[in-house]
Formats: sequence, structure tokens, C-alpha cells
Amino acid sequence: LTDEENGEFKVKGSFEHPYPTTKILWIPDTKGVCPDLLATSGDYLRLWKINDQTNEVKLESLLNNNKNSDFCAPLTSFDWNELDPNIVGTSSIDTTCTIWGLETGQVLGRIDGNSVTGMVRTQLIAHDKEVFDIAFSRAGGGKDIFASVGADGSVRMFDLRHLEHSTIIYEDSQQQPLLRLAWNKQDPNYLATMATDGLEVIILDVRVPCTPVATLKNHTACVNGIAWAPHSSCHICSAADDQQALIWDIQQMPRSIDDPILAYKAEGEINQVQWATGQPDWIAICYNQSMEILRV
Repeated sequence: LTDEENGEFKVKGSFEHPYPTTKILWIPDTKGVCPDLLATSGDYLRLWKINDQTNEVKLESLLNNNKNSDFCAPLTSFDWNELDPNIVGTSSIDTTCTIWGLETGQVLGRIDGNSVTGMVRTQLIAHDKEVFDIAFSRAGGGKDIFASVGADGSVRMFDLRHLEHSTIIYEDSQQQPLLRLAWNKQDPNYLATMATDGLEVIILDVRVPCTPVATLKNHTACVNGIAWAPHSSCHICSAADDQQALIWDIQQMPRSIDDPILAYKAEGEINQVQWATGQPDWIAICYNQSMEILRV
């Protein structure tokens, strides 16, 4: 949280995490009715609860879908369904995606209650190699469609109602691993992805599989993060090792998009970018051991 008068961050709480985190997300709660739940991925998916009064952080649940083994396949990423916060999807180096149904009792509707538990709704082999990211789409009601990317260089789309098949949206021509993907927040036909050590962001249209509708090429070092604007279908931010965060306007697709409309240079290689859903004037970036919030 920021102290807006002084433009500073204030530490409200902290907690030890037993394994490096690959992703961290607050519960998607647009109506403000849920308690402060936080999820992390690493060796397992963990849910944490923050006490409003004391700011104490408590482990609420550790979700492990491989209880028959002493070893775990680390999770590379996860996504929390924005329309149904009882659904969480994880991706793993073991080639699978797992969809969890959170059994919350009433915990999502009030501060106190039973601890959150999770049941595996489904686990599927999503790719031929490691899966590096997963994200739910807002299409078709927003609960059932998700996509994943992986080391086999493909973007694949799944529907929880018809898991017997998937749709390959895109395959990298060099078979480079694809690291991240992000759905457009306003138009679920579009998603963005990027390849390992790639200097560009690839924009895809699910209605025209396998051919990018745009390629954003202004970075001079590998892209590490992408974030769509929460309030606009034609703006996306990319961040890279060239220390730059670039905002692009893609509304002239399919004509080529040569230059970003805004650029910010940080003091180090940017490895993460997020565009605030509740406050779309703010973009957060991470570099070195620092976090900055930028006003758009």
C-alpha cells in the first residue's frame, strides 16, 4: 500500500515462503466482499489469509495434487478465475495443468470461517513439454475457457466442458519455448505471448489461429512481462531486459504497429509488470530488488 501524501510504500505485513515463488496473486474481488486472500505458486499452490486488524499473514491451505510421491513437480504459474474465485488453475513442469475447485464454506463471504480447502477438479496433460503459464479467458461466460503456453512452443486453448480435445492457437516457427501469455481484458478474442529470449510480443486472434495479427518489436533485449490494460481493448504494456516499459496502441491492427505510444526507462532490467485492475492509471514494475508504481 502507498502513503499517497508522501508517495511512499508502507510495509503492512510480511511472511516467510518456503520455496521461491513463481507467481503471487490477490483474490479477484471486484465487489469487495471477500476477505484478503493471497495465493502463491512454487513447489505447491498455497493460499494465505491476511488479518485486517493485525496484518498478520497466516497459511490457510497448501494444495498438493501429488500426495502419492515424496517429490513435487514445481508449479511455473497459476491463474485465479476472475468471475468465479472458487476456481484456480496451475501449470507445472510435469506437462500438466491442474484446475482446482476451492472448498471455502463461507470464507469468501466473511472474514472468519473454516479454512479453505481445495479439490482437484481436473488434471490434464496440456503440452508435450513443460507448461510455463496458464490464463483464464473471459469468453463463454468466463469460467470454462483457458489457455496455456509451454516449452514445446505452442499456445493451446482448452474448455473445461470439453477436455477431450484442445485447440492449438499458435506454434512458434523456431519451436522456441513460450514463457507467458495474457488475455485481453476487454476483448477475449485477443491474447499476447512471448518466447524465451524473444525481443517481441506476439498478438494472436483466436479466430485466426496460427498467424499473429501483430508483432510488437521495439525492445532491444528479451521481453519478460506483458499486461493488458484493464479498461481498454487496444492497449498493452510490455517490459524487458532493456530496462524499458512500453505501452502500445494496437487498434490499427492488422496494419503493422511500429512504435509504442509511451515509454519508461527504469534503473534496471524489468522482470515483471502489472496493470492495476481497480486503478487503471497505475502500472507496477519490478527491477533489481525494487518495485515502482508508474502513473499512466
